[in-house]
Amino acid sequence: MKSHAKGRIGELAVRKSLLQQGYDKVYIPDVDTEQVDLIVEQDNGQFRRVQVKTVSKQKTGTSIEVNMTKYQKTGRVDVVAVYYAPKDMIAYVPYENQNSINLALTTGKNNQRKGRNWFYEYERFPEFS
Repeated sequence: MKSHAKGRIGELAVRKSLLQQGYDKVYIPDVDTEQVDLIVEQDNGQFRRVQVKTVSKQKTGTSIEVNMTKYQKTGRVDVVAVYYAPKDMIAYVPYENQNSINLALTTGKNNQRKGRNWFYEYERFPEFS
């Protein structure tokens, strides 16, 4: 499957998930040239810009990684929706200008748990005030 098609499937999965979470005001820009895939209006009237990243394979045996270098310091992304296609799962990570996002799916061979960002911790869209 072509990468554009994979990305589109990820965007559709995120839209479905947001609707299931009660966000019925999800807007789609006409053209994806400004690094914004979706705009979500929260109940408090605040708008959040969402960049959807579709991942089809793990970076390591226990985690996935998304490169965010081109979004750093642009001020264009509030939330990164990471769609992990093989498991049909989505993590909504508040974006804080990091150059990559690494999310653990399972415990490592050394049983390390502390200090890891777990995919399941980000299953709900974050509410900002």
